[in-house]
Amino acid sequence: MDFTAFKINIIDVTGLAKDALHIYVGVGVYLLCLLILRPLIKNQNLRAFMALLVVMSVALLGEYLDNRHIIIPKGVFALGILDIKASLHDLINTCLLPLVLYAANKWLKIFQPTPHAKVLLKRHKKMDG
Repeated sequence: MDFTAFKINIIDVTGLAKDALHIYVGVGVYLLCLLILRPLIKNQNLRAFMALLVVMSVALLGEYLDNRHIIIPKGVFALGILDIKASLHDLINTCLLPLVLYAANKWLKIFQPTPHAKVLLKRHKKMDG
């Protein structure tokens, strides 16, 4: 089974649009990488960056597989403007949300542990007991 037939089967089975599947694949690969890399890489920023690189690699591989019927016989420069626009659209759909999650992890404090949580837990235990 070739890659295009595989994608069409997934679209038929799930009933989702192709764009939605790109978004789900991007977020799914990102979160799965974070989970798998957690015991291997202790630094959260490095782990998130590595997961983002994996998402981008998977997206680029998918676009290569989508266009290999043109690339293999004629080369990359034989891709038409419509093929390039479709590939850029797919790359953005796949990588944008993982990139937003990476940026939120890096520059916002919502994913960072805070010392205030321990103080609040101690205070809560004193009030209960």
